[in-house]
Amino acid sequence: MSTIRMIAEAVRLASELAVKEIALFSGEVDRLARTVSAWALGIGTVVLLACVSGFLLLMAVVKGLGTLIGSEPLAAVIGAAPFVVAAALLTRWGLRSMELRR
Repeated sequence: MSTIRMIAEAVRLASELAVKEIALFSGEVDRLARTVSAWALGIGTVVLLACVSGFLLLMAVVKGLGTLIGSEPLAAVIGAAPFVVAAALLTRWGLRSMELRR
């Protein structure tokens, strides 16, 4: 077999191997993309359901407290108080952090 034929055969085999490797890589990337999107959809669903259930729980607590004390607006203020305090503390922390960076 001549050198030119051997080189031609090596190039042909290398190109076939490259095509097979690219096809395999493409399949793996597609499978990985499907897996990641399925996990992201699942995690997104869990986060959404957690937020909705937390909101419904807060509403139930406010309604129950309103029934106990006889005033739903007062119960709403009491129910919102921890969130107002948390927002104030986070605002203060954020402002102090911005001052320290200057």
